[in-house]
Amino acid sequence: MRTLDHEALRRGHAVPFAAIARALKQPQILEVGCANRWLCEKLVECDEVTGVDVAEAAISDAKSRVPNVTFFAADFCSLDLPPARFDVALALEIFSHVPDQRGFVRQLAAVLKPRGHLILLTQNRLIYSRRSDIAPQGVGQVRCWVTMRQLRALVAPHFDVLRAFTMGPSGHLGFLRMVNSAKLNAALSRVIPHSKIDRLKERAGLGQTLVMLAQRRVERETVRKG
Repeated sequence: MRTLDHEALRRGHAVPFAAIARALKQPQILEVGCANRWLCEKLVECDEVTGVDVAEAAISDAKSRVPNVTFFAADFCSLDLPPARFDVALALEIFSHVPDQRGFVRQLAAVLKPRGHLILLTQNRLIYSRRSDIAPQGVGQVRCWVTMRQLRALVAPHFDVLRAFTMGPSGHLGFLRMVNSAKLNAALSRVIPHSKIDRLKERAGLGQTLVMLAQRRVERETVRKG
């Protein structure tokens, strides 16, 4: 399956992350699904970072290359991390590979401080189900693409959504065959810059990646009467 390259992921998380980074001093940051370690390596320059991934070989390599980061080779949903530990949690391009997405969100909420921030990127089901270059699902492979509406519903019990948008117009099946027609877009670009056409598609929810910035909701204590 073709996924976004590292530079695209940087662009995707940079907008919401930069906004909260300015408001936090030395935040505790968690990255779930950190196998390639590049983001942890960038973040540790100024913050305390923890990385989690199920790939033991990748974590072993990451530990040797980025010794200042705390790494765990484990299933995040079963990992015993301290509650309310982190200021920011990042989950980039991993959500669709999680079989228990509700449990995953619940665990993210548990390890985030009240008003802590979640930055989540995942495949947009609306687009990926209409891409002609996606390989058939392999045996044992978890593929749980979601729409923006489904993602909002999954995070709603624990988070308030601050920003949600899509990134990277794609897809050439169904109605997207016309929307992303090379001839049509070439004609439009004569009067509208190509970058603006892409932004309009992203605003319409036609980007292949869902990007969400959410904030951990502060639970209200029940006041007992009498």
